[in-house]
Amino acid sequence: MKNFRNSWSIVLLAALFGCSSSKTMTYESKWNAPFTYVDEVKPDQQDQRSRLKYGIINDDQFVYITLKTKDPSTIQNILSSGLKIAFSPEGQKKEAYSLLFPVVMKEDRKALKRIDTDLPNSLGLDLLLDSYNKEAVWKDKSGQHFINLVVPDGSIKSRISMDKNGELTEQIVIPFSLMAVNAKETSMLGVNIKVEGQSSQSGFSPRIGIGLGGGIGMGGGMGVGIGTGGSRYNNNERNVDIRLEVQLARAN
Repeated sequence: MKNFRNSWSIVLLAALFGCSSSKTMTYESKWNAPFTYVDEVKPDQQDQRSRLKYGIINDDQFVYITLKTKDPSTIQNILSSGLKIAFSPEGQKKEAYSLLFPVVMKEDRKALKRIDTDLPNSLGLDLLLDSYNKEAVWKDKSGQHFINLVVPDGSIKSRISMDKNGELTEQIVIPFSLMAVNAKETSMLGVNIKVEGQSSQSGFSPRIGIGLGGGIGMGGGMGVGIGTGGSRYNNNERNVDIRLEVQLARAN
């Protein structure tokens, strides 16, 4: 009986170890000047499990994050569940701030899991990404609220796109002011990049529909029809869970 209990204890410990969170990695941000974010930020690190490449730069006002991947399973996970990027500024509560983007309607999740990522130039995918680029969900000390990404207001910027080679790119700009961070005095910023569907759901649904259930946008009647990729990508081997301690750059 004792050996039986010991065996189960080993199995339980192994299971708990297998479900443990990813190791936190140190990342050195680069200074934004004199180049521009859109043209020059190149991801310089890659998460080996999800094949998601990432790059981070900053200046004294903004932190800029670029994410790229060609991995079909990771693309499917991001498009069907959305990425949650949580921020833990030095000296503040852990993950006090977060951005959820893209925001996926709950009723569209099942349909989105059938997305065919082998069709990067399909009309349906273009409509899907266009819908995603309209809004995001930002969480701060006052709670969660929607961010309009269409109206340029000098605040949060976030965009997702896919090129003709099937590479998905997500670009994010977050003002330090929204996180009560003084970049000239703060040296470290915790960043956790995770597929939202892997954790508890926020309960939010976008006000602009993707249309997989029979309509798109604000009252349109056009179906997206992205394809039927089946279940070949439905596994957990490519789950996104990247934990970083970002050392913020300073002007020379």
